[in-house]
Amino acid sequence: MAWPHETVCRDWNNVVFSDESSFWAWTPIKRAWSAHGNPVIQRSIKHPIKVHVWGCFNSRGFGTLCVFTDNLNAQKMLKLYQRGLLVSAKHWFKSTRDHWILQEDNDPKHRSRLCTEWKTANGVNVLDWPSQSPDTNPIENVWSLMKYKLRGKRILKLKTLVRRIREIWRSLPVSYAAKLVESMPRRCEAIIANGGDWTHY
Repeated sequence: MAWPHETVCRDWNNVVFSDESSFWAWTPIKRAWSAHGNPVIQRSIKHPIKVHVWGCFNSRGFGTLCVFTDNLNAQKMLKLYQRGLLVSAKHWFKSTRDHWILQEDNDPKHRSRLCTEWKTANGVNVLDWPSQSPDTNPIENVWSLMKYKLRGKRILKLKTLVRRIREIWRSLPVSYAAKLVESMPRRCEAIIANGGDWTHY
């Protein structure tokens, strides 16, 4: 696998990591203990409140978080680039001499003709990214942390869920973003050591 060998030594500080994820209003704690022979009953909600988010971060911190409820398509993706990506990148890279590059996965929406042409027209360079590698993208750690903070909390209103997600996102320290970016060489080395297979990240 050539990708980790080619990127392990790159400067990751100019990379803007991005991704989408989904959050539910109430995520029960799934682990439970019981005496032998006693059934375990856990409450569930048939149609829980659900929202989608798009976010990005860099070693300088966390960018604009976009929250939405409708399905994501190429047209919606362009709005996220405009409202989230460009706003965040302009904040981090204020000088025209600062060249940054976007990291995103190979989702068909990201690679659509509409989005590809928009990125070309707006001078957005995209980092080559291997397929089927969610554990390589450090923003997955961010989503996991945020979902952990929401875990077990029963939220009954959409507005409450959105507010709580935004509060958690805003509370993430710059040092956490920098630590995740610093982990990229180790992630690449782990992929190399495992022959391109699953890593502990």
